[in-house]
Amino acid sequence: MNKRLLILLYLVLAFNNYTIIAQEEEGTTSLPRILVELQERFGVQFNYASALVDELHVTPPDTTLSLEQTIDHLKTQSNLDFVFVSDSIISIKKKRLMLCGYLLDVQSNEALPYVTVKNGTRGTITNPEGYFEIEAAHATDVIQIRHIGHKTIQREAQFFNTAKCARIYLIPEHEQLEEVILYQYLIRGVDKLGNGSLQIDFNKFSILPGLIEEDVLQSVQALPGIQSIDETVSNINIRGGSNDQNLITWDGIKMYQSGHFFGLISMYNPHMTQKVELHKNGSGVSETDGVSGTIAMKTKDYINPEINGSIGVNLIDANGFVDAPLGQKASIQISARKAISNFIETPTYTKYFDRIAQDTEIEKNTATEKNSDIGFDFHDASFRLLFHPSDKDRLRVNFIYTANEVSFNENAIVSGEVKERQSTLNQLSIAGGIQYQRDWTETLDSELMVYETDYQLKAVNANILDNQRFLQKNKVSETGVKLKVGKKITPHLKWTNGYQLMETKVTNLDDVDDPEFKLLEAEVLRAHGIFSEIGFLSDDKATRLNLGMRFNHLDKFKKQIWEPRLSFNHGFGKGFTVEVLGEFKHQNTSQVINFQNDFLGVEKRRWQLSDNDSIPVITSKQISTGLSYNKNGWLANAVAFYKK
Repeated sequence: MNKRLLILLYLVLAFNNYTIIAQEEEGTTSLPRILVELQERFGVQFNYASALVDELHVTPPDTTLSLEQTIDHLKTQSNLDFVFVSDSIISIKKKRLMLCGYLLDVQSNEALPYVTVKNGTRGTITNPEGYFEIEAAHATDVIQIRHIGHKTIQREAQFFNTAKCARIYLIPEHEQLEEVILYQYLIRGVDKLGNGSLQIDFNKFSILPGLIEEDVLQSVQALPGIQSIDETVSNINIRGGSNDQNLITWDGIKMYQSGHFFGLISMYNPHMTQKVELHKNGSGVSETDGVSGTIAMKTKDYINPEINGSIGVNLIDANGFVDAPLGQKASIQISARKAISNFIETPTYTKYFDRIAQDTEIEKNTATEKNSDIGFDFHDASFRLLFHPSDKDRLRVNFIYTANEVSFNENAIVSGEVKERQSTLNQLSIAGGIQYQRDWTETLDSELMVYETDYQLKAVNANILDNQRFLQKNKVSETGVKLKVGKKITPHLKWTNGYQLMETKVTNLDDVDDPEFKLLEAEVLRAHGIFSEIGFLSDDKATRLNLGMRFNHLDKFKKQIWEPRLSFNHGFGKGFTVEVLGEFKHQNTSQVINFQNDFLGVEKRRWQLSDNDSIPVITSKQISTGLSYNKNGWLANAVAFYKK
């Protein structure tokens, strides 16, 4: 037994000795053992985490080396960082990566100065030669390189060449912007575009006279040729046309309601709706409806890298807005407003309410009837999601909800008994859309838009003396699909083609309980549109031409409508611009007044769908020519137009 133990002990010692001999033959020693020897030799102390050095083996430094030379030797062998905290204390850390490079434009091969390079919360910019240095703690750190006019680069630190400062090329990013031919048309933020339209940019906007804060549709009324005979946003007239002959869109979604307080203020939150384009004539072939004009509202089109928002209260409503990034490729925008009448009735609110209640059922009081508990409320909410999965793809998701509500109690003494019944009026809009854009190549792009919009106006009019209840409804439901494909034939010529489908359903209900009467009318119309347009822009950008044709087919009536469109703009001399616009258009919906007491007298207009007979398909023809002179801040503009 003792012999066996001796043999086993001999084998263990022999194995350990072999391991030590093998290690010595390989010429390496464990780093902790070397550190202990160095502490005794030089009288220093090493501070480190055991897990960082326990498994490391290095070549022992020569005993003739100084402390500094020994540390340099260990840095090279271990790939760790040795930092002198003091003369006698040395801290051992994981070596940080120092990344560097030269940033250049891939097309011109020129250095790009002042480019932002970020690693998390740390950042730097390139010098005039395009050179940068930035530190990375881990190989998986994501380095982001951003520069205006170029595509953003995101790359992990491990993919940088740390041995030398390599050249990194940035690819230019081209974005098609509307050509502005006249800046500050009335005030800062109002510009005239090359397609003949006027644009209000609320990012640059100065408040117009008569307004105390931004209002999208109130601001439009300050432009030439636009007015509202009753000073409301729900009755805007463009060159003599009626309000229902205006096409109002919010990020491409057609809207059938425009205001709160039944037209006194806009229902579109200016914090989210940043731009408004007004087309009085010469609209693009991709647009249909709006025989009098187009008011196109647009929201922000870029992903916000940082969160921002606002909260505010005025004498009418409380409002809030937030724009927050969702990673590097997406962001979300949310806005909301709510009337403060439930908490406090301000003088401004009272004046607004008196205005909408004037000469209506709400205001009416007689010797035998009294109205009480009158209340009004409005609220709206908007939501947007922006997602850029790649440099070539852009996705937008939009949603908007808005409501106006009026209620009051009608009181009367009937047969010696006090009776009370409630009358209500509700106006509601819900709409949503999805837009997908893709750049297939540098010369080919496409856009797909799908939307659904619903509008409802409902009133319950209670008549106590006649013991009668009168219910009225007006509802519009529309679904739209639009596909556009653009092809650049030459650097100056672009050809756009597309298809649009719209299905519109309009429902009207009149329901009386005594005597019993019910009239329900529901009409549906499906319209197809095919369009094609050529766009030309000269080298000096002085000449712009859009010429197109739209073909419409109305299923229900077997009706075909051809609509040519023209937009021409040419700058000449020093400050002169000539403009020629023309269009044929049609629309299938309109507003009519059936009774003077429609919807309690507050809203007397109902949307109706054309029946191609008593309510015809509305068509228009329009041509205009204008001359502008812009010099040293002075602008003279004259336009002559013919409109039928």
